Amino acid sequence: MNRKIFKAENIQQAIATIKEELGSDAMILNTRKIKRKPSDPYGKEMFEVEAAVPLPPKDGKTDKANPVEVIQEDIAQIKDMISIAGFGNGMHNMVCNHFESVGVLASLLRAGVSEALASSIIQKASASMDNTADQREKIKSLKKYVMKECLNRIATRDYFCRDNSSGVPHVAAFIGPTGVGKTTTVAKLAAMLTFQRKMKVALISIDNYRVGAFEQLKAYASIMGLLCVPAFSAQDLLCALDRMKSMDMVLIDTAGHSHFDKQRIDEILQLIKTDFRISAHLVLSVTSESIIMQEAAAAFSVFGPDTVIFTKIDETKRCGKILDQISDFKLPVSLIANGQKVPEDLIVPDRQELLKIILGKGSKEIY
Repeated sequence: MNRKIFKAENIQQAIATIKEELGSDAMILNTRKIKRKPSDPYGKEMFEVEAAVPLPPKDGKTDKANPVEVIQEDIAQIKDMISIAGFGNGMHNMVCNHFESVGVLASLLRAGVSEALASSIIQKASASMDNTADQREKIKSLKKYVMKECLNRIATRDYFCRDNSSGVPHVAAFIGPTGVGKTTTVAKLAAMLTFQRKMKVALISIDNYRVGAFEQLKAYASIMGLLCVPAFSAQDLLCALDRMKSMDMVLIDTAGHSHFDKQRIDEILQLIKTDFRISAHLVLSVTSESIIMQEAAAAFSVFGPDTVIFTKIDETKRCGKILDQISDFKLPVSLIANGQKVPEDLIVPDRQELLKIILGKGSKEIY
């Protein structure tokens, strides 16, 4: 392999020179930034890129490069650079310092992972790599570390698998902002527990704000043959729970409120404070903006959620924001809702499955 070192003021100039001198078959082996010398105040920072063209085999037979594959690789690299171009200077500096991270970094950003989190993951990965390795080995090592780092941030929990062998049903309340799909999620879970896990399930609605909320849940319950009652006061709730002592699982659908409406949130909190141990499960829609999800999670943290549930993943291609949410709030994911069908569109994910959902199509580029 014929190696040659190129110097330029930026990576783009270096790549252009490499292609001009060595051709499109050239491989980038290493990149590094050369800092300006303190003794030369007018000097500029430079980038040093080592590239090479593979030598033909000794038997004289050479494999002709597939021009389509070469063009596809160039297009992919251009797309990756464009994906990063819209972000801040921090991204540009990272690419300059760790050029091998371009593809993986672009995949994380396209998936919807925040700039801050993607940058943190790549920096940790780059710091762990062997600087003596060639470009291909660096990229392989980088991908391996990124997958490991992402998995370490993910926790899942199959929370709805208990029975009432203790004589007390498991009572679960579903909380979250308006419009995230709590009622549909409750119906899906009720169907899954009833027909797949053969559990005795009952439903309670404490949503007295949304018109037709109880009727919607009651309609689902009637189809499944489940007990479903409204409870709009603490006394109503205690009476309902007392009727349901023989159940394995009681699912409570709560009213959705703006995360800025502290008074309404406190009302729900006071309502479900009973002698029964009621677990809380935060429901968030992935179609919401990241900042809205963060604000909602912070507002509903007063309930001390046991798990988080993400809905509407079928309505977006950017599920990477899930990684930001669970990194920030350290809650295990219990359920993923990916459509309107009851009960089919409900997933109880393991860590690997959730990671594939988070990265989406980009997972093929990182795995």
